[in-house]
Amino acid sequence: MIDTHSPLYKKAFEQYLRRGTPIDISIKALTAQERPTSHYIWRTAGDDKVRSSHAANNGRIFAWDNPPATGHPGEDYGCRCVAEPYNSGQGEYANQVLIAAEADNADRWTDLDFSLHFYLGEGRGLSLSQVGHLDGIMNYYLHTLGKYNSVNSQIVETVRSHEGPFGYYFGSAYEFKPYLYVFGGGTVRGVFAGNVRREASMMYITGEIDYFYNDTFTDPLSVRELLRNTSDPHDATALQVRLSDFGGKQFPVRGFWKTRFTGQALLNRAGSLYQANL
Repeated sequence: MIDTHSPLYKKAFEQYLRRGTPIDISIKALTAQERPTSHYIWRTAGDDKVRSSHAANNGRIFAWDNPPATGHPGEDYGCRCVAEPYNSGQGEYANQVLIAAEADNADRWTDLDFSLHFYLGEGRGLSLSQVGHLDGIMNYYLHTLGKYNSVNSQIVETVRSHEGPFGYYFGSAYEFKPYLYVFGGGTVRGVFAGNVRREASMMYITGEIDYFYNDTFTDPLSVRELLRNTSDPHDATALQVRLSDFGGKQFPVRGFWKTRFTGQALLNRAGSLYQANL
């Protein structure tokens, strides 16, 4: 229920009477002096409509007097993100900041480029940065597939029963075809290495996450994909691979990036924002 006696509501109602502007009771509408805290935690709407740049801010702490490149929550056109007041030692957050990744080749490969390499590259492996797709795959995995929030929750959930140095491994196969058809199914695995400190009802987590992408380009005409619902050469006989690959030679595509993880969460899972089914 809205507190119609609060200074925030009164300020918004006054603006409505004077200028006819809609009543905005978000904390962003306050002046610097009226805001309850100097910092806030960025929270997104948590769905697939969130901009990737805003999804990257989710769970991060920002100062009102030092906005991120995106501006504060709600400032960008159509932004539904909100600013949750933050005081040190209170509130939950978990975020990742990219600290290592090779620069992408400016000449981004197309489906045709990958197919030509299949026939002319003699099986030579490629990196995502070589073909200009590390940034795209990284953002598709973290934000379009929603793994940024998922990984954060997994780490928090896993470390609840630990203190001190800790490691965590995760990984699975994902469908990257909507990003670029030739990628199909690829595997992303991650290794978290960090430290957990407990204090009162909170735990404080710091560490780094190494991400590894791996895929094999094969069956360029999707013959096995159509007949067997998979192009994985391990799921076909040698004869089937030869017949469907038409003389080409499969090759690996790999990628790597690293993020720095920082989090603060409740020890009590029941009241926490970060919960995951492991």
